[in-house]
Amino acid sequence: MEKYFLTKFGILTFFILLLCIGCGFNEPLIEIVDGNYRFMRGDYTGATISYIKALEKQSHEEWIYYNLGNVYNALGETNAAIEELTRATKSTHPEVLFRTHFNLGNIYYRLGKYEKAIDHFKSSLKAKQNEIDAKINLELAVDKMEKEKSIKQNELSIKKDEKVNDNTEDSQLLEYIKQREALIWRSLNQPAPVNREINDW
Repeated sequence: MEKYFLTKFGILTFFILLLCIGCGFNEPLIEIVDGNYRFMRGDYTGATISYIKALEKQSHEEWIYYNLGNVYNALGETNAAIEELTRATKSTHPEVLFRTHFNLGNIYYRLGKYEKAIDHFKSSLKAKQNEIDAKINLELAVDKMEKEKSIKQNELSIKKDEKVNDNTEDSQLLEYIKQREALIWRSLNQPAPVNREINDW
């Protein structure tokens, strides 16, 4: 699922370059490009530092949050990745929205939270309707969620059957105990047999 962004990461860098052409030195262009370069080389610490420096310029924050989310995701810091990517969802730019929701969908899918994954894949398709990868991932998440629901229903059905069987066995055991107690009470209420010795002479 995430292969999509690794292969198109260069396009993101190029897009940011185009977006920032004509910007002054106050823009975070250099830090973003540096962060993207470091990310591609696997230098996640350096990428994080570059993106944080870029945030200080207070421009294009949604792109930077998106990139930071990807760094944290690559580091396996899922909660931090979700936090940064969620910040990027406030963007109005369709490309940022598509990529951010797509990545959040991938993260939630990996965590087994299929409903959230479905919501994010749907949101990514609202931003860009013709993206096949998002459609495929949406179908996979729906399929997984349906299978999970089916498994849970089967487990509940089995537990219910076991409970019915347990209740039947319990009822049978109680009935047996009642019958035994009734025999004991009857024997206590009957007069004791006469205890005579018979002598044969």
